[in-house]
Amino acid sequence: MFKYIVILCVLFSTFASADEHGYDFRWQHIPVICGDTPEILKYLEDNEFELQNVSVGREGSKPEGDPAYWVAYYLNKEGTQSVSTATSPSGNETCLLYRSFDLRSSKVQTSL
Repeated sequence: MFKYIVILCVLFSTFASADEHGYDFRWQHIPVICGDTPEILKYLEDNEFELQNVSVGREGSKPEGDPAYWVAYYLNKEGTQSVSTATSPSGNETCLLYRSFDLRSSKVQTSL
């Protein structure tokens, strides 16, 4: 049964088009890791990540759309690593969208 679900997901994501507004977008297969929210929060705490900000993902990527998921952005204490998560509306499942390293500020100082 699991195999059929995976095959269906791959087919739908392969044939889905994100060209709703004339952009040449396409769905990608990226390694997203999901788990029960308490388990993800334990991982973040064990790795000393601190919550920086939260936002709401809305249906249709429209400001007036209904809430579809919650996004949170975390930094480690040194500010050199980041993690982004997406949580289901029920709050029961959270996915780690990425963990990045060697974080640098985009505000580069230059001397005059």
